[in-house]
Amino acid sequence: MINVNDELVDKIIKWMQKRVEDRNADGALVGLSGGVDSSTAAGLIKKAFGENSLGVMLPSSGTITKDVKYGQKVASKFDLDTIKVNVKNIYDEFTETFKDIDIEDVEREYWPQTKVPTDKPQFQNISTRLRMMSLYHIAERMNYVVMGTSNKSEILTGYYTLYGDGATDMRPMGDLYKTEVWDLAEHIGVPQEIVDRPPSGGCRGDETDRDEYEFGIDYNTFDKIHEAMIKDNSLDEFDKKDIERTKELIEAAKNKSKIPTLKINI
Repeated sequence: MINVNDELVDKIIKWMQKRVEDRNADGALVGLSGGVDSSTAAGLIKKAFGENSLGVMLPSSGTITKDVKYGQKVASKFDLDTIKVNVKNIYDEFTETFKDIDIEDVEREYWPQTKVPTDKPQFQNISTRLRMMSLYHIAERMNYVVMGTSNKSEILTGYYTLYGDGATDMRPMGDLYKTEVWDLAEHIGVPQEIVDRPPSGGCRGDETDRDEYEFGIDYNTFDKIHEAMIKDNSLDEFDKKDIERTKELIEAAKNKSKIPTLKINI
């Protein structure tokens, strides 16, 4: 695992500053979900861009009340300017419109290109895509970039929505395991109660959608197994089912973000 220290924080900040400068942008914003990933990204963009940083809270039908409270708490901690855009009415209109479409939902156990189980009705990805559309609208008007919050564990397992939370301009924590993000969060001063929150997608509007339940494995175990795999270390200390689940998740999601493009040689 990476040693989380001031040197790492400085490296991330300089990387973000360089990338934002390369895009001729003036600053960065992040969607504040009240989770540890977005809270850590919020602290980092404030350090990197000062007053040219913004936290955006996007309450919807899939947002529990605590999410907004935690988003406000982290904004206060880092003295980050925020705005709130309530997309609940838009979400409700979308879902009602699509409920009226005369199609039959396919029966499937998992989301496409993952081994993460799905539920019916399949409307929760609408919320994440509405939020990202909102973030990009605001970012374009301010000449900011949309800073991503995905971590390495989520990317490896495909635990993100295409053109939703996966559609960001850059991923400063994309090479950090979830367990390393927890360490980074504590290091930069994210409130401990946010660090300690059970990881959740926050799309179903209640406390039932825990990452661990959907993964079938906890982050700590997944991260250790994957690191052992890429280092070609022994896996003897791990449960066989956990090893199989780790491999299954990674294999299913390996091409999720790749868009097949026909190459024509004339």
